Amino acid sequence: MRLPPFELSEPRSLAEAVEAFAAADGEARLIAGGTALVPMMRLGLVKPARLIALHRVGGLSEISAGPERLSLGAMVTMADLERAPAVRARWPLLAEAAGRVATPAVRSAATLGGNLGYAEAASDPAPALLCLDAIARIAGPAGERSLPISGLFTGFYETAIGAGEILIGVDVPACPPGAVSAYVKFCSRSAEDKPLVGVAALLIGDGRRGRCREARIALAGVAPTAIRCARAEARLRDQVLDDAAVRAAAETAAGEADPLSDLMGSADYRREMVRVWVRRLLEALRAR
Repeated sequence: MRLPPFELSEPRSLAEAVEAFAAADGEARLIAGGTALVPMMRLGLVKPARLIALHRVGGLSEISAGPERLSLGAMVTMADLERAPAVRARWPLLAEAAGRVATPAVRSAATLGGNLGYAEAASDPAPALLCLDAIARIAGPAGERSLPISGLFTGFYETAIGAGEILIGVDVPACPPGAVSAYVKFCSRSAEDKPLVGVAALLIGDGRRGRCREARIALAGVAPTAIRCARAEARLRDQVLDDAAVRAAAETAAGEADPLSDLMGSADYRREMVRVWVRRLLEALRAR
């Protein structure tokens, strides 16, 4: 199936990209890796008059790891995140989630900015970034601003990115000392598919008392957006991670989910899978 005709702009600076996007007045789409946009164009779901490619904009493909934070450009690919030594060593949850996206070919093209800007509810990186308290960097005609990832997703395929604005990067704070984390993904069809349920978790223990000092749990695929499970986290805070506490947290997380039914599975099935995979993940982290 052929792509519909469109004009292509290839700005070489962020200022040029913002200017071109703002001037298009809603008739343009940004394109990074194209793994989401191009299939939609081929199917005729979107027909932008102009595409603004970001691959020539300097600085958007950089990974910079400092003592206090990890800075990622919007054009960093999933393969970059999966392989970067600093990310694997200090932000393993993000590297693990990025490595579960689709296939190696897709990961080599799909970008972090495209994934987040598309606001796919069944995103692999989104729950990891929610657990890591990441912050999105956004540029537009009025300048640059920062927004917590928790406030970025506003609805089904909707974000808080305003008209004429561009997601230019993500900052991730350093992981708390002693934190253990992991991401699990359950697919009903293929391991390379979008997650029916994706679960990211990060636990911080209190070694002196053998209790969980802090818990962060985030889900994908079970609500209109990726979500943090605040009530489930509260069930674990300052608790010994025995079987009863883990089961209670999993049950609470299932109650916080708001899944839809589709060809991959019913809403009830998704909610049951939240119970199963949150429990399994917490048990695995408890053992560590």
